[in-house]
Amino acid sequence: MPILKAGRPRRIPQWADLSDWGVSRQARGNCVETHYHDAVETVVIVSGKVRVRTEGVSRDLGPGDTVITRMGETHSWLALRKSVSVWMVSRLRGCKRPGHLIRKR
Repeated sequence: MPILKAGRPRRIPQWADLSDWGVSRQARGNCVETHYHDAVETVVIVSGKVRVRTEGVSRDLGPGDTVITRMGETHSWLALRKSVSVWMVSRLRGCKRPGHLIRKR
């Protein structure tokens, strides 16, 4: 049973569909710009309240709510209250570019 410790080197098993993960702490009013990934992203809201915009729709999410964003789907976040969430990104696909990707206009 692999244990993935925060702040330690990423030793993700080859059989796990996971390339990265983390904990996001956002102050009220903080925004995460519109972006996309070369992977599927799953975010679980632990505390607080956030507004997520994805697939052209905005939704307010609170503790225990989860959003799963498809590869290439643009999305953004606004912290309506101080919030904590856990995010996980699947193995990279397509062009396999890590991180937040921004569409050029």
